[in-house]
Amino acid sequence: MKSERLPMAPGCGGCSRRSLLHGLGIAAVGALMLDGCQQQGSTMATATSASCGTGHCIDLADTANKELSAAGGAMLLDGSTDTIMVVRISDTQVIALSAICTHAGCSMDYESSQHLLNCPCHGSQFSTDGRVVNGPANRPLRVYTATIANNVITVSG
Repeated sequence: MKSERLPMAPGCGGCSRRSLLHGLGIAAVGALMLDGCQQQGSTMATATSASCGTGHCIDLADTANKELSAAGGAMLLDGSTDTIMVVRISDTQVIALSAICTHAGCSMDYESSQHLLNCPCHGSQFSTDGRVVNGPANRPLRVYTATIANNVITVSG
């Protein structure tokens, strides 16, 4: 049985039409998978903030930031190079750490009853000091400096 060679695809640099279609199929599946991963992640609200000095300031008098008005509350903060999780630990203490999982880059949620950052994409968990509690992540989160004074949270670092 003689197989017939398919004509070359135009503009492909000499590859067959079959090779071109195969490559396009793989690219389409990859794009669909990537798009699905990008849509997963945190459902947490993003704090309203302003640049102040070398960091970001979150005004707790702003009703948009009400989640941070009491202990256990957490919100995301869009930094210039990172998405940051800000967590109100007590009346006088706040923490800030990267909200981006070190495993696959998904944004995470905060579980106040367990004091854990949870990645909804693959199940990684991190403590409030950034350490990995459960994998598949194996690198800790970046920790930022956070203070609270005069009803304003300042995040820098």
